Amino acid sequence: MKSITARLILTIILISLSVSLIIGAATLYRSSSLLEDETRTQLLASTKEQPNGLSSKFSHIEGLVDSLTGTVTAAFDAKKGRSNPQYVKSFNRDLKRIIKNSLSATQLAHGLYVTYNPEFTSRNDEVWYARMDGQITYIAADFAANKRNFSLPYDEDMAYFFKPQETGSPSWTGPYYDRDVSLSVLSYSRAICINGQFVGVAGADITTDTTLDLVSSMKLYPRGYAFLLDEKGNPIIAPKNPKAQSLIKAGQASVSEFTAGEKMMVAYAPLSNGWMLATVQPQSEAYHAIDQLKNAFLIIFIITLTVIIILAVFFSRAFSKPIEEKQLLLEKENYEKDVLLVYQARQAKIGEMMGNITHQWKQPLNSIHLIIENLLDAYNYDALDKETMTAAADKIETITKTMARTITDFTQFLKPPAKNCSFELNKCIALALSLMEESLRRNNITVDFDAKQTYYAYGNANECSHVLFNILNNARDAILESGPEDRRIRISIHTCMHQGAHHTQLEIFNAGDPIPDEQLAKLFDQYYTTKSSDQGTGLGLYISRIIIEKRMNGTIRLINGGGGVSCIIEIPTEGGK
Repeated sequence: MKSITARLILTIILISLSVSLIIGAATLYRSSSLLEDETRTQLLASTKEQPNGLSSKFSHIEGLVDSLTGTVTAAFDAKKGRSNPQYVKSFNRDLKRIIKNSLSATQLAHGLYVTYNPEFTSRNDEVWYARMDGQITYIAADFAANKRNFSLPYDEDMAYFFKPQETGSPSWTGPYYDRDVSLSVLSYSRAICINGQFVGVAGADITTDTTLDLVSSMKLYPRGYAFLLDEKGNPIIAPKNPKAQSLIKAGQASVSEFTAGEKMMVAYAPLSNGWMLATVQPQSEAYHAIDQLKNAFLIIFIITLTVIIILAVFFSRAFSKPIEEKQLLLEKENYEKDVLLVYQARQAKIGEMMGNITHQWKQPLNSIHLIIENLLDAYNYDALDKETMTAAADKIETITKTMARTITDFTQFLKPPAKNCSFELNKCIALALSLMEESLRRNNITVDFDAKQTYYAYGNANECSHVLFNILNNARDAILESGPEDRRIRISIHTCMHQGAHHTQLEIFNAGDPIPDEQLAKLFDQYYTTKSSDQGTGLGLYISRIIIEKRMNGTIRLINGGGGVSCIIEIPTEGGK
């Protein structure tokens, strides 16, 4: 009762742990998916918040330029400017003060300028202040030296002048390298039009380094970074990492993933000026909390699984040990039973062979008796000479050698089974035939066996002789029961391949009646016999099958054909093959 209760409790525990692991794994998978979705949502939300600060700074620059444009538009007299060069010079003196004061009021802009249309002033003219080494400095642009060309098609560094005219609206341009200040800058410019006349552009510069610092500060994780794209998806501010360059493309406000040495996550968000900000974060950092959760569950899973395995192995051994012991006991009992059956079968055959030996010895003994009587008669009639005595001795010696051979064969058969080894199958056949010699002769049964070479098999020679004796006995009985005209047993032997290994095949054929199919498959069963109870025990073929199949790794079978019945035995020629 206690054993049943313990097994029930263990089963409940193991099932509970297994179910818990399955539920836990499913829950973790679902939770991880939800957390990953939430992380993407938060990443996108955080990215959308970043442009607010950047947009406000760009808006500040735009407001600065718009204010300057309004001032110039309101104060500049286009008619005087076109007809009187001195008017432009006079206006520029006031404009310098306005630009310098405006630039001094902000720390974000690097430069503030008004560039006149050369077609309007008939010369290249510009008022430009820039923050150089922390000081507001007037920049006297050298158009000729810096090859600034006001004709189409325009170069990259002239986009600030032409793009507002092309688009008809204020424009951000760059980054480009400004040779006058030897810096890479972004520029926001706006066309100045008075009474339908294009007077020039007002604009402000922000250095690329400043913009880069702004963009770089927008990473959400320590190893993250950000980049800036214009409205066409072209890079404005981007890292120099080649793998990151492949990511630079226009995108919608969403989160996607890519591989650049490691898994990265990128989120896009639009700026107020039409540009796009993208933040890139290592997935390992974004999913750090999720990975920790997975690792914790994995550790718990491994520990729990280890406990389940240990418990299962321990209790399975504890519960299976009695079964294994019972199985071993049954196998031992079956083995002992088989040994006993073999012993009983051998004892029965010994009795039968003793009968054969008795018959074989009667005639030789009678012959010796007659020789001795002849010698006595010759002695009584004084006819005993050396020649007669020698002839009688030779006959007696021949007879006794034959009797000794019979005893030797019988003794060989009685030897206990030895370990398996290679043996001559021809000798086993000869031994079995020798022990049956008298029985075969008395029943006028001849045996055809003429092996042209020596054949070998691997196993136990004595047990093989026992099997052959059984088969020959059955062949003899089949001939006696059927009474065929051909009272002959044919033995053939040759080598063959069986399951990829070399075997020696022995066929013992008798001309008796065929065996019915329903009996053919049962003849090797224990205690099954077609003979009467006083003639057969049903153990001969059963013992033969045990010896050939279990002890010698061979096969044995009976088949009908050729006008009789054949017993075919195949035995490996070498051990373990």
